[in-house]
Amino acid sequence: MGPFNRRHWLAVAAAAGAAGQPKPKLLLPSDQPDEFHLKLMWYNPVPPIQQQTWRLQLKGLVGKPLALGVAQLRALPQQTQSSRMKCVQCWSSRATWGGFRFQHLLDMAKPTAKAKAVRVDCADKWYEYFTIADLLQPHVMFVMDLAGKPLPDKHGAPLRLLDPSRYGYKSAKLITSITFVEEGKGSMACDIGPYYSPDGRILAGYDTPLDLGGKTKRKISGGEILDY
Repeated sequence: MGPFNRRHWLAVAAAAGAAGQPKPKLLLPSDQPDEFHLKLMWYNPVPPIQQQTWRLQLKGLVGKPLALGVAQLRALPQQTQSSRMKCVQCWSSRATWGGFRFQHLLDMAKPTAKAKAVRVDCADKWYEYFTIADLLQPHVMFVMDLAGKPLPDKHGAPLRLLDPSRYGYKSAKLITSITFVEEGKGSMACDIGPYYSPDGRILAGYDTPLDLGGKTKRKISGGEILDY
C-alpha cells in the first residue's frame, strides 16, 4: 500500500467529518494479527463493498458477458478447504475457506478460443493477472466464506481469491471484475517492490506461522505449505 494513497483516503475521511458528514468507514491495514491470525493489508484504504448492489463483472473475450450478484455466486456449487496463506513478509496462517471453483465461471461466461488469461480487478484499484490454467489448479478458490461464516469486509468481502501456492498478494480481495484476455501481464505488485514476482510463487526459505504462536521460524521447500 502506497503512503500517498493512505494520506488521500484519510484526508477524505477528515474532510467529511469537517463538513458534518459521517466519516466513511474505511478498510485499513493493520500489522496486528486478527482472530484468524491474519494481518490486514490494502493497496488503497476504501469503504467496504455494498453487497446489495455489487456485481461481479465477467467480460472481455467471452461469448456471454455477465454481471453476477452475491446470491447468484452462492448458488454455485460451494466447497471448503483448509489452506495456509503465506505472505511475502514471511508470516502465514492456516484457515478454513469456503467458496467455488473457477470452472463454474468458465462454464457461464464461455470464453473464446483466444482467451488464455484473465485480469482480476479489485475495488481498492489492485489488479492481478493469471492464466486460465493457473486458476483451474485444484486448490485455487474464489472465496466467499471464512471459518464457516460469510467472508468479513476486512478480508475482502464479498469475493476474494485464494491460491495457497502463491504469496498472499496474488490472492486478490474485493474483486469487482474478471476480464478475459489473450495473455497475462504479470502483477501490479511488481511496480511496488523488488521482492514481488509476477507469478508470486512461494519460494524455498522460512516461514513464521502466526496460528502456531508466531515465534518459531520453519524452513519451507516452496510452493503450497502442507506439512503444518
